[in-house]
Amino acid sequence: MSLQTIVSSSPLSQEEKDFLLQRLEMEGATPDVVASIKAALQEYIDAGFKTLGVELDPNDPKVQAAQQQFNEDVATAEAEYNEEMENITIDAAVAQAKANKAIDGIQAGAIKTQMAM
Repeated sequence: MSLQTIVSSSPLSQEEKDFLLQRLEMEGATPDVVASIKAALQEYIDAGFKTLGVELDPNDPKVQAAQQQFNEDVATAEAEYNEEMENITIDAAVAQAKANKAIDGIQAGAIKTQMAM
């Protein structure tokens, strides 16, 4: 699951989703952006519990397990995002190299044509 999917599928307000997605697109999955996403989601979760009158004990093993799972999910999404960005970068470099080779061939052909005249 990508960070974009996590943010897009979250119950956050559309304004907050748009802001986080824009940061993610502009800055990438930096530690600061990931921390902002975590904070926004945690804030939403905490607000829901507060509305229900439930106080979470951060030392509760269930809370710690849920936090650990959340951290793992975010780390997995970040790794997938980084891998996809790396693949895109490689694909772009290959396409650029092919384009450069084609341009070189065209230029060589043009030079040969000029020399033949």
